Amino acid sequence: MKDKIEQLIKKALATLGIEECSFAVEHPGESINGDYSSNVAMVYAKRVAKNPRVFAEELLLEIQKDLGEEIEKVEIAGPGFLNFYLSKTFFQKTLQSILKDEQFGKGDVLKGKKAVFEYTDPNPFKAFHIGHLMANAVGESLSRVAEFQGAEVKRICYQGDIGLHVAKTIWAMKKARLAFPEDADSFDDKIKFMGDAYVSGVNAYEDDSVVQAEIREINKKLFEKSDTDLQVYYDKGRKWSLDYFETIYKKLGTHFDDYIFESEVATRAVEIVKKYTPKVFEESEGAIVFKGEKYGLHTRVFLNKEGLPTYEAKELANAIEKAKRHQFDFCIITSANEIKEYFKVVLKAMSLIDQKNGERTSFVGHGMLRFADGKMSSRKGNVVTGESLIEDTEADVLIKMEGREIEDSLKKDIATKVAIGAIKYSILHQSIGRDIIFDKEKILSFEGDSGPYLQYAFVRASALLAKAEKDGISVSLDNPPSIPYNIEKVLYMFPEVVLRSWDEKSSHGIVEYLVRLSGAFNSFYAEGLIVSKEPDAPYKLALVTAFRNILKNGLWLLGIGAVSKM
Repeated sequence: MKDKIEQLIKKALATLGIEECSFAVEHPGESINGDYSSNVAMVYAKRVAKNPRVFAEELLLEIQKDLGEEIEKVEIAGPGFLNFYLSKTFFQKTLQSILKDEQFGKGDVLKGKKAVFEYTDPNPFKAFHIGHLMANAVGESLSRVAEFQGAEVKRICYQGDIGLHVAKTIWAMKKARLAFPEDADSFDDKIKFMGDAYVSGVNAYEDDSVVQAEIREINKKLFEKSDTDLQVYYDKGRKWSLDYFETIYKKLGTHFDDYIFESEVATRAVEIVKKYTPKVFEESEGAIVFKGEKYGLHTRVFLNKEGLPTYEAKELANAIEKAKRHQFDFCIITSANEIKEYFKVVLKAMSLIDQKNGERTSFVGHGMLRFADGKMSSRKGNVVTGESLIEDTEADVLIKMEGREIEDSLKKDIATKVAIGAIKYSILHQSIGRDIIFDKEKILSFEGDSGPYLQYAFVRASALLAKAEKDGISVSLDNPPSIPYNIEKVLYMFPEVVLRSWDEKSSHGIVEYLVRLSGAFNSFYAEGLIVSKEPDAPYKLALVTAFRNILKNGLWLLGIGAVSKM
């Protein structure tokens, strides 16, 4: 409908001699001002040397010649806004479309496009930290939005399974070999042992120059795969890490189509940098660097003095490997804002080596997650990791569920979905790139602006439909109200919201829309009995069905699971 209104306005402008058109068509903040509003008269009034309101009247005369049945009326407001009011016919047709198509809102702007989304990217031998959780939430949601717009999507996870962080962990694992877990030991014991080893290795590396030299030598041997004893530690630790990550992905609802590891591209990274030196890179104090200052950026090392590839070099090889495995039209990489400037350098170097690959790769950054109470440790006293944040939130949900009539067999699954929903909501409801304040009390509230609020609205709608089925009341579009319900004036917006989300590469708009939609549903729910023997009950149930369909699609786009009970 937005496109139709834009075309109506452009046609009116053309009739009045204005061909170049650039104006806004938006939803007014208050429904009293219509369903759409445009500032076109104010934009062009100066060009035609007329008062904006006078020019708005001229436009209105032209627009009214061809309104069609979907627009009831157009009015002028304030200094010259054109307010469009949609008709009862439009709302009924939209409702019919939603009921016919359970994937209402699905678009085709990316039809025929192949897309790669790289996100999460945790490093084996290290914890799955909160940054990985944020990248997962953002990347998973954007990949789903792209799918919803018709793209063929491949999800990639690129992981640093080689480098100094690995060497630090393995050095400490060797030192603590007497406490090395047996194969039969629990998974938690293995992960804890490795996590403790990483912390120990990091501290020793920073505090002792002798240990630093030992760890650097381990790093070199791991890169060369020249020490079988080290390889035993490496193989076990790597497997523990990858298995551990999979347990988290399962909870988060993410399935990756492909995994690329730094160990697979490290040798290729060295070859690439050497091949393009001095054409792209240059030697500097024994290392090979990219002089970014030539392009308004900064200098970064790609091969260190020992001839080993840095993250930057391996990122180049990763890009080439992705292109080799997946013939994509575009690739979006999601990670923290703190590497944004670093990534600009990598993308510039990539463009000089492979222009097509560089141009079709983009970076979407997310902010930092901070805690409202200032605490950075879990209830167990550990530093908050992504896993501990999920577990702590699950525990809080289970406490809130005490006394509710829910089967014990369902409680754990519901608690996980609600916890994940609450965490993802808190990440995605902020505009892309902004930092997030994580307040556990607020994110688990049923009173609005939270994941559980949306999930509970879904539960409530499902319960109404189940009751109607039990009472033998069917959905019907007969007996519509003389004036559309307020919820009807929100339902139709969904396709626009999804498309804008893709254009902005942010799920923030979807979150805002679902909160508004759920608020309209809850008001509708409170206005009067829905499941009844009254003649209008079937139409009301049609609205509930439409709401439930759209909410389910919206939650899916956010990566939030719908639940049957709460």
